[in-house]
Amino acid sequence: MNAELKYKLLTLALPLFGLAGCSDFLERSAQDLIIPQTALHYKELLQGEGYFAEMSGYTYDNYLFVMLMTDDVEYVNVLTDEADIPPYWLQETSGKTLEFSNVETYASCYRWDADIEATEQVEDKAYYGLYRQAMVANICLEGAETCEGTREQKQSLKGQAAFSRAFAYFMLANLYAKPYASALHGKTDPNELCVPIKPNSTPTLETFSRATIGQVWGQIASDIDTALANLKDKTILNRYEIRYPAALVLAMRIALYMEDWDKVIACGEEFVGLGMYPLQDISTRTTSGPKQTPENEDPVLKFINTDNSEVAWCFGHTSSDIYSFMLLPYTSINTYVKYLRTSSLGEGSIIRQYEEGDCRLSYWFYAPLKAAIDLPTLYCDYLTCKYYHNTKDSQHELGNEFAFRTGEVIVSLAEAYARKPQPEPYKAIQLLNELRRKRFTAASYQDLTAASFAPQALVEFVWSERRRELCFEELHRWWDLRRTTQPRLEHRWRNNTKYVLDEGDPAYVLNFPAAELSFNGAQLVPNVRPNRPELAQ
Repeated sequence: MNAELKYKLLTLALPLFGLAGCSDFLERSAQDLIIPQTALHYKELLQGEGYFAEMSGYTYDNYLFVMLMTDDVEYVNVLTDEADIPPYWLQETSGKTLEFSNVETYASCYRWDADIEATEQVEDKAYYGLYRQAMVANICLEGAETCEGTREQKQSLKGQAAFSRAFAYFMLANLYAKPYASALHGKTDPNELCVPIKPNSTPTLETFSRATIGQVWGQIASDIDTALANLKDKTILNRYEIRYPAALVLAMRIALYMEDWDKVIACGEEFVGLGMYPLQDISTRTTSGPKQTPENEDPVLKFINTDNSEVAWCFGHTSSDIYSFMLLPYTSINTYVKYLRTSSLGEGSIIRQYEEGDCRLSYWFYAPLKAAIDLPTLYCDYLTCKYYHNTKDSQHELGNEFAFRTGEVIVSLAEAYARKPQPEPYKAIQLLNELRRKRFTAASYQDLTAASFAPQALVEFVWSERRRELCFEELHRWWDLRRTTQPRLEHRWRNNTKYVLDEGDPAYVLNFPAAELSFNGAQLVPNVRPNRPELAQ
């Protein structure tokens, strides 16, 4: 695929998606043209190509580079006095060369540079990937009107496709435009530029200008309403397939970002009222297991697994090498950054946010090893492991990294009750207690009381609870930073220097990929991100 085709906004023809091998249901009407015929055909197309399989992908470039911009990552040189042995792959070279090349490769993201694609090694693939999802959804929405199938099959297809398009544009809008609303800065002018909208699947060489925030979020809201209407009362038992409860979670999430508190509450309470996804109790999970397990032993099964009662829908690839490549970047910008030595943790570190007895710290992170070993990369501090399965008990493998789940519903409901025009703090506290009772050891758990919080303090506590609960899932932390206060962040760097993201900084919005800007010319107005100097700590 040449560069022009690859980055042309939603102009890719269906054959370019490589669908020929995914099943034998597709009829070939020409040598290179594949045409679905029935609602079930379109649904398989949607599940195979439009279910956000590359949400994580196998490289940072797809989405993970956004993680590096949050306050949940810190640069720490672990090769200090306590661990001064070069890693085994560098022992034959100079001991001064002690970092993976990924430090420099993705430093532009970690430092909030004006151009995160400054090096040839970094390529923002999220933009292209999300429009790919939207295009597949367009194909299926159009197909739902004319394809063969029962009324219920067509409605399910339409609902799932509308969900997919809503989710794709939701992510695009929250990466490449200002937030719909910010708790500190209020609602954004609906006439400000957002992202382009391609309303149909017709291939074209036309370029597209940016739609407004009002237009894009209007479509997102309309699509999720379509999804809810068409998926309600449909019998879909597979948690890997988009169904009504998942649509309720996405509708609640969209309403939260639009600060439509009544809709957040309506969707969230309906989801809880289904009684299908009770919170997973981890109050007795005091360890995530060893970082290394003997070959003949299984490690502890991690939080996202088939037995997790609160998972309503899951998506995203599971890499065969997820431990050494996919999850380490979540708390790092390379193999060394991921290991956060306790003595080096900043005040805002995610590790410092957990209270004594909070099993989320002990179960969702590998704790520091206490004894020196040959490989310093296994010696130092906390490594997130919510999704690392690597178990021989394959029946418990969920097969995906990300999940819509009840924990998110609870903290979103709590925020809505705390922030609505006439707050209901007691309901917010009740929800928080329900969640925390399942997250703390019995000996350490204590009920929160509404009397302990002033109104704004309660809101800020809910935001902190979201960070603790949803850490390293999807892009929740970056999105929450944008839609709440867009706070000032500092990222420590080498030689006692640092980089600063100021409050409300323009770099809270990504610029469009260089290839897309080049193809669209003046049609796609760029987002300006400032250059930022290296500062002394």
